[in-house]
Amino acid sequence: MRIVHAANLQLDKDGAHLWNQDQKIHHGLIRLGHFVYPFSINDRARMLSPTGSKTFGKGRANKALIETCRNVHPDLLLLAHAQYITAATLAEIRRILPRIRIGLWYVDPLWDDEATRHLRERSAVLDALFCSTGGPLLESFATPGCPAYFIPSAVDAGIECHRAYETPEEEMIHDLLFFGRDKGLPERRAFLESLRDRLPGLRVGFYGCLDQPLIMGWKKEQVIRRSKMALNLSRRNDVELYSSSRIAELMGNGILTLTPRGAGLETLYAEDELVYYDALDDLVDQIGSLASDREARTAIARRGHQRVHRDYDGRVVAQTIIDGTLGAID
Repeated sequence: MRIVHAANLQLDKDGAHLWNQDQKIHHGLIRLGHFVYPFSINDRARMLSPTGSKTFGKGRANKALIETCRNVHPDLLLLAHAQYITAATLAEIRRILPRIRIGLWYVDPLWDDEATRHLRERSAVLDALFCSTGGPLLESFATPGCPAYFIPSAVDAGIECHRAYETPEEEMIHDLLFFGRDKGLPERRAFLESLRDRLPGLRVGFYGCLDQPLIMGWKKEQVIRRSKMALNLSRRNDVELYSSSRIAELMGNGILTLTPRGAGLETLYAEDELVYYDALDDLVDQIGSLASDREARTAIARRGHQRVHRDYDGRVVAQTIIDGTLGAID
């Protein structure tokens, strides 16, 4: 098929965000054998704005998407985080191409009503919606004409290309690693401070939080590759199947990953593929035990790595999006 993928490929980041979900799903669509024309929404808006502002360029970006679809004549239009693309634009594309199917995928949290308002506003012109949250919250976005499906965070063998569990012990720089921001998140900051204080004998690396700078791109990959364990800490742990896409970056690069219980992730990642913890005391105990047990740590990390690359590769996620948009999922 011909597909226009209107996503946010973040070309303005000069490769620093190479692991974003937009790239992985885009690659998955191509690897399935389709012709996929990239339309990077925010980058296009900046290019078309006289001031370089995506806000001032969004009107022209909408017109550009219409012209892109007119020229490419796609079978599918797939949108990702398309807050700037209006329902009127999608209706005009349907008028020009009556047989087109339109799907939208979204991997940010669904509990923020303002951030997700655009999903509800566009449901009348969509054939399907795909989100990385499950359960009743996902179901609340479904309509008779626009079913809503769960998708997991995708990995890509060309992006998540490392196997941290194979790194020799003497090359390790951290026993525990966490990437994530704590600005405006006092509960997360307090949790991380308590965790750090409870692990005085271990080499703990925090990036983007606790007043430490965030690192990106290749440098981030090397830190993951040379660390024993990593923490997957999402903003909420009580929403069904929701996790930050961080979980794919970590498990996909073969590092033993620890995540809190509460979101039902056990249906996606088995108990022997990922380390689940109940509270801070449990987390501290498991980190202390696994830091000195390379055999156990490696076995879990290897199984987790195999699982995500087998079941949650970008091609698998992309095929789910295609099938749902075409109405091929029961």
